[in-house]
Amino acid sequence: MLKTFLTSLVVLSLFSCENRRNPNLSEQRLATLIDETSRKLPIITVFSDTAYIPPVGAKYDEIRSVDPASPPITLKVSLPEGAKYPLKLSQLGSTVEYVTISLPQEDDFFLSGTRVHRNFERGASSWTASTNVTMLGDHFITSDVIGIRIFDPSGKFVQNLLVSEFHGQRNAQQVDIEFGGYKSAMLRDIEGSRAYLGFVDIDAQRFWAGEFNLENLPLYTPQTEVTPLAQGVEIVPVRRLPAGQNIDSNSRFSFRGGGNMLAVTFNNMGDTLAKFANHVRLEEGQTRGPANSDRSFSFRSDGDLFFRQAYCDTIFRVETANRIVPVYRFDFGDMRVSLFEGTTSRTHDKLLPWKLIDLNNSMILIFTQNRDCPNCRANDAVTFYCTLFDKRTGHATAIDMQSQYPENALIINDIDNGLPAPLNAIRREGDVIIATFTKIQIEDILNNNARNISAETAVKMRTLAEVLKPNELLVMKIK
Repeated sequence: MLKTFLTSLVVLSLFSCENRRNPNLSEQRLATLIDETSRKLPIITVFSDTAYIPPVGAKYDEIRSVDPASPPITLKVSLPEGAKYPLKLSQLGSTVEYVTISLPQEDDFFLSGTRVHRNFERGASSWTASTNVTMLGDHFITSDVIGIRIFDPSGKFVQNLLVSEFHGQRNAQQVDIEFGGYKSAMLRDIEGSRAYLGFVDIDAQRFWAGEFNLENLPLYTPQTEVTPLAQGVEIVPVRRLPAGQNIDSNSRFSFRGGGNMLAVTFNNMGDTLAKFANHVRLEEGQTRGPANSDRSFSFRSDGDLFFRQAYCDTIFRVETANRIVPVYRFDFGDMRVSLFEGTTSRTHDKLLPWKLIDLNNSMILIFTQNRDCPNCRANDAVTFYCTLFDKRTGHATAIDMQSQYPENALIINDIDNGLPAPLNAIRREGDVIIATFTKIQIEDILNNNARNISAETAVKMRTLAEVLKPNELLVMKIK
């Protein structure tokens, strides 16, 4: 019924230059540091428990230099002058495809702003959570506090990769986790055709780490025990891997952002490969205040890792373990906020990045005038803006979000006149852009955006909300 309905929708419708010694390393991908014989990985790679002690100091000096063949593109950020235009899906792609991801058990569910409680011996913590959807090749991976699952390109369930183990209540509105005996599964990172998983035994303070390769599906029978995880494979306790994101299968980029270090890179044995100095510092005599207004962010694009440090104008690409390359530079003019201003709440007339959404040929920057905080929202002291930038030229188009806050802003679906896409939730996955919807999320869109949705589209969305089940999640793919 759902597929028939979806078919009808389609029819109806720093920048700092530093050249240090060892420059040749910048011309190699870090994979060249790996022994060639280690590249033939088994289905699951387990990092061995070892008493190995990494040597002191970094192996390579940092290189922070411009690529002469591709100098950084300036992105002019300013208050919009003149007309603003609603964002449309046709600006992001030309086709829309819908895939329904289905869990095998009808009483199972995906998280949609679900209240998650973790109960400890002394006190508790809680937050709201939704299921994240990531693409690994043409497959889908869902990850949340319950576990990590994989689905084929048609949305059919393939298997559980890792499932958390805990006692407590589970339903679509609330998940209660008893701290005792809690074993947490996590999706650490995705790079190429490989996904990196972690599994933490909270009580025993033990950590398991491994990876799987999409090319080797099916991997193993669904998880039933922690050890052995699969036939012929044992996950063994290991020391914690360095925090951060994978540069490749043997190295990690750990973004620090503050203090003396901007970032540190490691290999999986814990060897320090390079340290990147922090150039965003307070001026002499200034003291950091309690507030923190700006945001750091990172994203992957065409397989590469990009990041921006708070209070820095530059977006860098991680080229190798010891080289970062500036690729974009924000120009806020006189409305740029300094570290001192941002940490002491001197942001009234300043512009601050709120979120960057990387797309195929463009980027969307959501930014604010004044900092975003509950008090500023309550007093109408913060204003949100949105700009679409052409990646190649830096040309800026002011976007009318048609909403006071980006959480409720929608992208008009002018391709098939079907579902609008939430601006704040779209993400690039390879060469496609995806947005995801659960039954509850569609109902929330209708409740929060009634005036911006046509009557015809609202009818379609209500029908879809009635058809979708708690164990189903709809993926919109824009290409």
